Amino acid sequence: MRNLFYKKDLSGGGGSFERKLGLLDVTFIGVGAIIGSGIFVITGQAAATMAGPAIVLSFLLSGVMIAIVALIYAELSSAYPVAGSAYSFTFASLGEMFAWFVGWNLLLEYGVATAAVATGWSGYLRRFLENSMGINIPHALTGAFNPSNGTYIDISAFSIVLLIFVLLAIGIKESARVNTVIVFIKLIVLSVFVFVGLPHVDFNNLSNFMPFGWEGVWHASSLIMFAYLGFDAISTVAEETKNPRKNIPWGLILSLVLSVVFFILVSFTLTAIVPYQELNVPDALAFALYKVNEPFAANVIALGAVITITTVMLVMGLGFTRILFALSRDGLITKSLSELHPKYNTPFKATILGGIFLSILAGLVPLKTLAELVNIGTLFAYLMVTVAIIVLRKQKSMKPEFQMPAFKILIPLSFVLILFTMAGLPFETWVRFIGWSSMGMAIYWFYGSCQTNC
Repeated sequence: MRNLFYKKDLSGGGGSFERKLGLLDVTFIGVGAIIGSGIFVITGQAAATMAGPAIVLSFLLSGVMIAIVALIYAELSSAYPVAGSAYSFTFASLGEMFAWFVGWNLLLEYGVATAAVATGWSGYLRRFLENSMGINIPHALTGAFNPSNGTYIDISAFSIVLLIFVLLAIGIKESARVNTVIVFIKLIVLSVFVFVGLPHVDFNNLSNFMPFGWEGVWHASSLIMFAYLGFDAISTVAEETKNPRKNIPWGLILSLVLSVVFFILVSFTLTAIVPYQELNVPDALAFALYKVNEPFAANVIALGAVITITTVMLVMGLGFTRILFALSRDGLITKSLSELHPKYNTPFKATILGGIFLSILAGLVPLKTLAELVNIGTLFAYLMVTVAIIVLRKQKSMKPEFQMPAFKILIPLSFVLILFTMAGLPFETWVRFIGWSSMGMAIYWFYGSCQTNC
């Protein structure tokens, strides 16, 4: 049993990868992951069914919690710039068993998020093809497996995930270049939405500001947590970053600040130009501009969403492969998945496995189910990281270049906000989370722990 609580020494850092990424690269990796399906898709659905125009408050509530967690990640990353993110931090503080549990749920976060984002991407692609080019994809190929509705696979979501993982297999710097270009496009597209939408603001749409009460705001904040996911993916590329003790913390902070500003502007504009009841659609931003008779701008948004949501899949897929790599390198799963390609210096076997599994998931499972499942796995990882920093601060080996402010105030607040947000998720999500966690612990008990300790 003592072996289950073996703690890994991270003071030596990593070193398996070439360091190719600068501050702009890691900042845009964060922005590329954060601004995506959450703002383009989940915002409309959460406003229509949970919060109404008060979705802005839901973004603020989640934003406060995420900001505190980001400061925790910034400090830990500046002290231990290694691949693995929350998994590695937990391994160093609480031991192997807890680390596996966190790593298993990080696979859930990054993997299922990749699939979830792909389904949002597919919705915008169909809207663009139908309205701009008159192309209609056969109904059977436009949605998750649901024979009663006549859909069997979302072929667009399935295909894009496969393409994303091909790019990830080619190399980190190449992936980062693509991500940086697309993030610029993304920020322009969202600015167009706000600029074109603001003249159409109708304050009558905001008169019933909180139709579902504070409970609706709470439940919506638990769902739109999905919009903030991805900032922690920055810490998974620490071993591939130049001067990681400085660039990783600043990348975390800058990407989150930039994303929050756009979330508030876009969510306000969206619910002010169209009645919230009409926003339960997979392409809310484009839909809203069509409703206010701005078809050209709507087509720009639809095409922009197709292009820019790609970065979220790219970064989430990157995080998935790096967590899988870290688990493999530590012997908790088969060692072959940590093998690097001799030419591209990427964990190509982990990338191939992820591409196949996640493309199937993207094609067959509905978006809302995926989003809720991602959120609870991620929140658990955030909870463990909050515990980890308390333990690691007591170790002499921890010498961070960045320290979070107001530690004694923000850490208890972090616990309260994370647990509060987790409590707002549906009962069915908790059941799925328990099932996933039980499966993970069974794998650890019968394989992972024996590989490292037997």
